[in-house]
Amino acid sequence: MSVFVCGTDTGVGKTITSAALMRSYRDVPGLCYWKPVQTGDDDDRRTVQTLSGVDGDRLYPNSYHFAEPLSPHRAAELEDDHIVMDRLLEDLARYRSSGPLIVEGAGGLLVPLNRRTTWLDFLKLAQLPVVIVARTALGTINHSLLTARILKDAGLPVVGFVFCGPDNPDNVRTIMEFTDLPALVQFEYTDGDPITTNVDPAGLLLRLWSKR
Repeated sequence: MSVFVCGTDTGVGKTITSAALMRSYRDVPGLCYWKPVQTGDDDDRRTVQTLSGVDGDRLYPNSYHFAEPLSPHRAAELEDDHIVMDRLLEDLARYRSSGPLIVEGAGGLLVPLNRRTTWLDFLKLAQLPVVIVARTALGTINHSLLTARILKDAGLPVVGFVFCGPDNPDNVRTIMEFTDLPALVQFEYTDGDPITTNVDPAGLLLRLWSKR
């Protein structure tokens, strides 16, 4: 089973989460990482490899990589390019044929890929289960509830939430109560490496991989 790592916003911890999943489930046969679209100078593929310790052949290349650190649709336009949904779906199908994937989005759920489609449109076609990555800080409740509501209304399966940042029990509790989704794990940043402060996957991710 493959999963899509979806953020409630940009910079919320999707790459850290993807690295942690790759590290935790490195023994899953064929498990690989793929970030379809990368913008700016960041190299999330390299970050995932560094933090997870997996071999480079388990990290697929970006389908698109643009120089400007902007929304994918605008970064593409500045290079006279255009993100084609069919290309993303073809790459997804090819990579999934070799084993399960951790797929990392760019930005939030409704970030445009081009002037007509967003990550939500990609997910409707790909039908991937979603892990939502959210901050723990002020403002996370609104972003998290909106993301969960949109996914629910679209009929897309959500595995649960990953929270990144300092411990904030009431924010986490409130999101869990309103969404009826589990908190899979919480990370806090230290020198660019995640420290697990509240690990309680309750076997959910393990059961997910067992159905691959």
